[in-house]
Amino acid sequence: MNATDFWQEHQVGGPYFMLSQSVEALEERRQLYPKLEELMPTHMPGKNILDFGCGPGHDTIQFLQNGAAHVWFADVSWQALSTTSTRLELHHLVDQATALFADDPLPEVDYIHCAGVLHHMHEPLEALSRLRECGPEARVMVYDGKLSTHTESLVPITEWWTPKEFVKMCHDVGWTAVYKGSYECSAEWRPDCYAACFYLT
Repeated sequence: MNATDFWQEHQVGGPYFMLSQSVEALEERRQLYPKLEELMPTHMPGKNILDFGCGPGHDTIQFLQNGAAHVWFADVSWQALSTTSTRLELHHLVDQATALFADDPLPEVDYIHCAGVLHHMHEPLEALSRLRECGPEARVMVYDGKLSTHTESLVPITEWWTPKEFVKMCHDVGWTAVYKGSYECSAEWRPDCYAACFYLT
């Protein structure tokens, strides 16, 4: 099963029927990954953001709560887009966001956020190249092939890259990438896993 088919049938987080459920999920995530905001910041006031691979919408919501002007949230999964849209309505943020399928034309933005996505994609270099055309800077998280001791997963994964390998991938499509650090992101379906975070310009 490819990644697109998998994520049409599976979802990480949700559904959320009440605002309290959405708020609780955001807090649980902050507690689970205390280094996340440092390595993948969502405080970009006044900026137009592309959240590429939005999943259940955690980062889309946080960007808007932190003062972003507008967020385009993109995903391969209609379930993810639906979940994010519902949460935005619960938080009264729906007018500041636009849903996109990941293969739709992407907007020009001030900042790109791509967390936990590229290693699921069949053509990650193509995706990196598309993102290069969207904006001048980005933060990207991919699974860390150097720190992770378990490189099997119940979800489709194209590759586990070391920071050096991922920096070269970015360079090959025109980005300059700086490794900012990693944090543990293990789960039952993805044990002994670390997330490597990069700043791209």
